[in-house]
Amino acid sequence: MTRDPCVVGDLMCRPASTTWAWVICMLGLAVCAAGGMAAQADEATANPTVGPASAQPFIAEAMEKSAELAALDARIKAAEALVEPASALPDPMASLGLVNIPVDSGIRLDQDTMSGLELMLSQDVPRTRKRRLSGQAQTQEAEMLRARYGDARNNLARMVKQGYLDLQSLDEQIKIADQNKRLAQDILAAVEAQYATGRGMLQDVFQAQIRVSQMLDMLVQLRQQRATAATRMNKLLYRPPTQPVAEAPPLQRTAVALDEKAIAARALSFSPQLQEMHVKLEQQGTKLNLAQQEIKPDFRFEFRYMLRQRMDSDFMSGTDMWSAVVGMNLPWVYRRHKADQDVAAAQAGQSAAAQDVVAMRNELGQMVESMIIDVKRADQRLSLVETALLPQAEGALASSRASYETGQLPFVSLLDNQMSFYNQQIRRAELLQDRERSLAELEYLAGGSLSFPETKDEPR
Repeated sequence: MTRDPCVVGDLMCRPASTTWAWVICMLGLAVCAAGGMAAQADEATANPTVGPASAQPFIAEAMEKSAELAALDARIKAAEALVEPASALPDPMASLGLVNIPVDSGIRLDQDTMSGLELMLSQDVPRTRKRRLSGQAQTQEAEMLRARYGDARNNLARMVKQGYLDLQSLDEQIKIADQNKRLAQDILAAVEAQYATGRGMLQDVFQAQIRVSQMLDMLVQLRQQRATAATRMNKLLYRPPTQPVAEAPPLQRTAVALDEKAIAARALSFSPQLQEMHVKLEQQGTKLNLAQQEIKPDFRFEFRYMLRQRMDSDFMSGTDMWSAVVGMNLPWVYRRHKADQDVAAAQAGQSAAAQDVVAMRNELGQMVESMIIDVKRADQRLSLVETALLPQAEGALASSRASYETGQLPFVSLLDNQMSFYNQQIRRAELLQDRERSLAELEYLAGGSLSFPETKDEPR
């Protein structure tokens, strides 16, 4: 009878074998095929270059290309350009017209002694304090936009930094999964060798092949997550979505002194969000003063010059005439309906801005404390994993593999120890990622890098 064998490791699978052997053969073929596809995917996506050790180059690129920052910068320039016009005098008015022309004379200036061509110049002059307050309010508007620009920069730096942390963690997890895949393949080869010599069990081979398949599936999932993270990074950098992102170096723990009082004080001093609210409170005070100034009158100055034509019948005609007028508005007439309501609205706006500052300070302090707790908790868990759980899992795996090869330990215990070792490796990578992400969030709340607490980041 002709046989068509399929070699899976050292195991010969034949159609005439038992049902279990046939199932194992098919599973082995699936493992081989998945491994081949994974290897092809590795070759297709492999990038010989390695990314920078930190996210700073990507942050600089994002800052340079960000359309949001460019739009805010343009708004700042527009607000700054309006400061001088806000405090300037209104435009003067000039008019030229015919005055006192008799209805039945046509357009003639020699029919009446009061007829003439009049030139008028006028200038409205708001009170000096009112103009100064208007310019001050516009200056504060530009300052609020600068604070918003600083917050947008910090937020963009946080997103890029956290995106790069995700890439670093996923690249490390992919390496861990690949190492454990090779470890599972080594275990499978050892089990197949024992089965071929009659010392192993068919069920052990089946379980080992399942474990290899599981590791391959984990690799596929991690690579998909990595592709998604790369797409998010490309979006932040205004790159094409499919542009490759170089493999990131291993994630390292950032050394930082978690002084709660110092970080909270820095956040209250340098947070752009809080700075914007403080400037808004000052602006509301300026608007209140401006509304109170509306109760006082403004002035208007006019100068008129009339050209008259001489009449033969009147020797007094033909002499030019001029007039000067000083006027003012009367805000007291409608004060109850207008000026007082403007003052009440400005007072309410100032009260609201003051409460916003109080709420923001309270929220900022709570968020800083929460992030510090997250970082410290991650440090404690990392210390437990690195000093106890991971070494124990690695030692248990080595011991169980030796015990299995000598027939002193069931194969299922070896697989459990291998998965425990893998889980602890992944757990360490995830905890380090969470720790660094919380630290990036803490730096955002503090308004800049915690490495230089004495330096205030410039928003522009």
